[in-house]
Amino acid sequence: MTGKECYEAALALLGETSDSAGYYEKFALYHMNQVLANCRRELCALSLAAGGEAISAPPRITALEDALPAPEALARECFPYGLAALLVCDDDKLKFNWCAAEFADRLQRYCPVTLQPVEEMD
Repeated sequence: MTGKECYEAALALLGETSDSAGYYEKFALYHMNQVLANCRRELCALSLAAGGEAISAPPRITALEDALPAPEALARECFPYGLAALLVCDDDKLKFNWCAAEFADRLQRYCPVTLQPVEEMD
């Protein structure tokens, strides 16, 4: 999935099209990189679970035409919600809350482990 495809999927979630939402396009690359940064923990966990290296810095793209540096299923199922939430965070709190909640819920499904706080036993 490319950043552009993710952006178009995010617009569809918001009920917009590329033609009607030109305002959002200038923020799309910045927000896409923010989504990648927000998912660093999950991307690192997935990489380690697959026998890869730990991710020391959040991945980035330099253009919306670039492929997203993430597993395809994770990018398609989760990232459009995160991007949509960031695109409307100042404009529509209801859509922001819905997209952010969906993003968090879907992202949690892709983390191979769940971290729990340590509890002391008596």
